[in-house]
Amino acid sequence: MKKTTCLTIAAVAFMSSLFSCKSHEKISQVAPTTEISTDAADAVSNQKSDTAARAFFASIERTACYGTCPVYKMVIYNDGFVELEGIRFIDQIGSFTSKISAAQIRNFEIRAHRTGFMDMKESYDAPITDVPSATTTLVLNGVSKSVYRRADFPPAILQLEVLFDELLKSQKWKPEQEAE
Repeated sequence: MKKTTCLTIAAVAFMSSLFSCKSHEKISQVAPTTEISTDAADAVSNQKSDTAARAFFASIERTACYGTCPVYKMVIYNDGFVELEGIRFIDQIGSFTSKISAAQIRNFEIRAHRTGFMDMKESYDAPITDVPSATTTLVLNGVSKSVYRRADFPPAILQLEVLFDELLKSQKWKPEQEAE
């Protein structure tokens, strides 16, 4: 089992519960604490074990198409800690971490405001196939917003998504070691 499995599952469950009914919602700045077995807790590094206490800032999940579309999940925390789960068609397959600067986080905030992200609909979709989707989530001023897009979306959302793609290509990713 990879170190991030317990935390990633908890983060997905937490994010799902936040966005199942409402797109705008005041949330706590601290992610919920997750239970980890004693063996798993011993295997998790200090930096990684801090993830449960980190404040969520942003994430993206890109899905597959019939071709070679990149498939990955990335979570950014307010302190700049970044988790990447590379699934298909990217250089980093598996679990990785990195760190970004406060200026890079601020760039996400600026871009979100410029694109009107917080005013976008929750979903942009159409009955089509072979088109990948992306779900982008941000917390700005304590308000969480998640946007699913596959078709008929405002082009401005791509300006925000490209910031995640740039991180994917420019960061030095540290692979997560498997738990012993």
